[in-house]
Amino acid sequence: MRTLITILLVAFTIHTSLSQEKSIETKSVLLNDFVSFIAENYSISNIEEETDEDEEVKPKSITFLIETPRRNLSHEDIISLKQSFRFLSKRLSETDNISIVAYSGINGLVLAKTSPKSIKEILYALDNFKRQIDKECQDGITYAYEYANKTHDDLAENYVVMVRNPNPNYKNYKSVNSTSNLTQDEPNSKKNGGAIILTAITLLPEIIAVIKD
Repeated sequence: MRTLITILLVAFTIHTSLSQEKSIETKSVLLNDFVSFIAENYSISNIEEETDEDEEVKPKSITFLIETPRRNLSHEDIISLKQSFRFLSKRLSETDNISIVAYSGINGLVLAKTSPKSIKEILYALDNFKRQIDKECQDGITYAYEYANKTHDDLAENYVVMVRNPNPNYKNYKSVNSTSNLTQDEPNSKKNGGAIILTAITLLPEIIAVIKD
């Protein structure tokens, strides 16, 4: 429960620290439920609808924020993530894009914005999760929203999907409540702008799950 409160506080700190209005919806899922989450949220019918000239389907720009331990993801977690992203690549189209950011034990950009169809590139990043960190930072959650804001596509549906690891041994996240603690190489919130509109309703299932546990 304490970890969830910390995450929410960080998220709302980001919300109040940015200026221009850019809508980035937040969703949350446990790693164990990632495949079913993909099935429910990214339907094959969405791809088929793109060929219908009478109905325009917005592309999706998704930043996946993955909870990690300090040393690295376990072999089982990597397998689970690889299976999930293989499935995701079949559910998204060439017009969509994804990126991957790590938070908690490891923090930083794992995979820059890329097509979900670039499955070899995605799987390579997951296999070399820790070594793929492009920009190390103190707070992966803050960085994920900064990055999502920087790569925001006005013509797309923009999401941050938090993939939480249910393993209690991974609960080592310490929040950094100020974006001033980011490294110099990271996006500057004042320069790039963008207020993050968080949808509290999308976090409700996560809150209920934590209370039940």
